Amino acid sequence: MSTIAAPATAPGRAAIAMVRLSGPLVEALIASRIGRALEPRRATRVRWRDREGHDLDDAVAVFWKGPKSYTGEDVLELSLHGNPLLVRTVLADLALDGVRLAAPGEFTRRALEHGKLSLSQAEAVAAVVDAETRSGLAAARHQLSGGLDAVARTLRGRLLEASALLELETDFAEEEAVPDASRVLPSLDSSLASLDQLLAGQERLLRQNLSPRVALAGRPNAGKSSLANALLGEDRLLVSPQRGTTRDWVEVPLVFPEGVVTLVDTAGLGTAQDEIDAAAQERTRRELERVQLVLVLAEAGRELAPDEEALLSLAGRPTRLLRTKGDLHPEGCEALSVHTGKGLPELRQQLQALLKGDEGFDPAAVALGTARQRNSAQEARSRLADAIAEAHAGRVELAAHHVRHAQAALAELVGETTDEELLETIFSHFCIGK
Repeated sequence: MSTIAAPATAPGRAAIAMVRLSGPLVEALIASRIGRALEPRRATRVRWRDREGHDLDDAVAVFWKGPKSYTGEDVLELSLHGNPLLVRTVLADLALDGVRLAAPGEFTRRALEHGKLSLSQAEAVAAVVDAETRSGLAAARHQLSGGLDAVARTLRGRLLEASALLELETDFAEEEAVPDASRVLPSLDSSLASLDQLLAGQERLLRQNLSPRVALAGRPNAGKSSLANALLGEDRLLVSPQRGTTRDWVEVPLVFPEGVVTLVDTAGLGTAQDEIDAAAQERTRRELERVQLVLVLAEAGRELAPDEEALLSLAGRPTRLLRTKGDLHPEGCEALSVHTGKGLPELRQQLQALLKGDEGFDPAAVALGTARQRNSAQEARSRLADAIAEAHAGRVELAAHHVRHAQAALAELVGETTDEELLETIFSHFCIGK
């Protein structure tokens, strides 16, 4: 197997940039680039040189001797100064000795191939990287620890026993009475309930893991972009008294300790001034269908117009009215003001509360994390439902047939039976250095 290398930190300038290597050439590269062996699992300050012996950087290296490493192979993690030019230079130099750039997710795929991770755990690695909320991150870590695998193993063991009993009944039926499947029905019913719980858990997990999207909607010059800038604490969005300054929806992240709320600043709605304005308003209406909350902004001191009332009654979307420009209206007016800051701390707290999501959600509860896992669980559930129906009807041989297929679907769920094409698809969505 070839030796691979890739940056393991995000591109761009930073304090540190890590380059990760894995494969059979690692020890030889350590000897040639550092000039001495490294004690495994210990961070060591080194001078990293190119193949000609020229110093490239003062770095920190950690050597992981296989199989006690992430990939199961010899691994080197090299922490360099965070200059992208330096990272490119190191990788180009390694390529001269036959080290190739890793494909997306290839380090994790090698961990899978060497038995360090199951497929569901490998998918959890991506979930940990991609989690947008604290509860979603906790749920991904739980799956990475093997929670889903443990549930799947329990279910498969239960179905294996049920399958053996059904086969036994089928054998006896050839010699004497009508076969009896009643003994396995409690186990099949329990397994079906467990799969239903997994499938329901995925829906809750998806809701918890997504960054809440909050749209700022209303008429032109209602103060949408100004409010977004005030919440962000910087002039990120262009603000002008001229009507129609915002032509398209713009997403900006509002960062909290628990995660990120995505603010969506939209084009003002109302009578279109031209074709471009009409197109911008149509995009706004489409975007409002994708958000979790619509904040309808309207200047204080006047009655709401029919189009603003319509925004507040959007079908299937929570909406809330925010009166703006409170500094322009009499004392006692309950309206926000981006100039005085009135009402902004309370609004930030309300947006932050969206990250709590479902109060009853338990990150330690086992749930399905991907569409692939859901499809396998749904196939297992469908087969179990068929097995139960056949067992009730006394058709034991058909019940046994469906239980065997349910077992196969559970094997697919944890990745024991997976084809090459599926693996390529899964790991293509990973980072290059992961």
